[in-house]
Amino acid sequence: MVTSTTARGTRLPPEEIGYLVAGPGRAAETALARLLDADLVRVSRDGLVSAVHQTELGASTAVETFILVNLRKAVRFDAVVRNAAKSAEMRALHQQLRARRLTRDPRPRLAAWWVFLAIGVVLTLLALLEPWTLFGAVMFLGAAYWTYGAKPLTRAGRAALKDVTASDRVLTVALEGFRGRIGNQSVGELFGLPQSVVKMLPRKKKRKAGNGGATGAAGCGSSSCGTSSSCSSGSGSSCSGGSSCGGGGGGGGD
Repeated sequence: MVTSTTARGTRLPPEEIGYLVAGPGRAAETALARLLDADLVRVSRDGLVSAVHQTELGASTAVETFILVNLRKAVRFDAVVRNAAKSAEMRALHQQLRARRLTRDPRPRLAAWWVFLAIGVVLTLLALLEPWTLFGAVMFLGAAYWTYGAKPLTRAGRAALKDVTASDRVLTVALEGFRGRIGNQSVGELFGLPQSVVKMLPRKKKRKAGNGGATGAAGCGSSSCGTSSSCSSGSGSSCSGGSSCGGGGGGGGD
């Protein structure tokens, strides 16, 4: 599987990049994109996905294997993505990312977080004169930290996405999704997919960038690439350009 190297040397497969950028749905799209790129599946004009060979050979991840196993008969494009996103294999990927401290359970930010912060700061200053207030200061500052909330990506997760570039069309899907656009071109067009098929997928908002998001530089993820003549075309062609491919995940404190 193609991996992307970040500025800090972390190597992530496209499927994991897709998950960090926009969650399990994007990871499922990326797995399907890799299978299309490897000529292991094809998509008909009416949006039915079928396996080229009735075997799981060629799959490089558990999610890809899940997709191939469930293509014994043709399945709608959006259903393939939806089923893969809800699979046990995707949950296992989620747990792997959690174990590596790249993701976490998000917490909503409460409107009153700043009140706890203000009280905590005041009690901290009072502790210079009245040491007994220090305990209260710690409690309120802790409450401020917790109620400030947390986004799905940890600091390590944001660092792993920092400076990731789309060097092929599979990584372009990981960063932008099939419904994304690179300049004036739809990402789906990189695979020869008509808009009627691509629009079967729900539009996914990208997470707001935190300290660093994934951005595109050279390659299919950042320029206008030649489209393929068939829906199951081979590996992506080389491209040039420099428009942004953006879409990293933001996060609160670790």
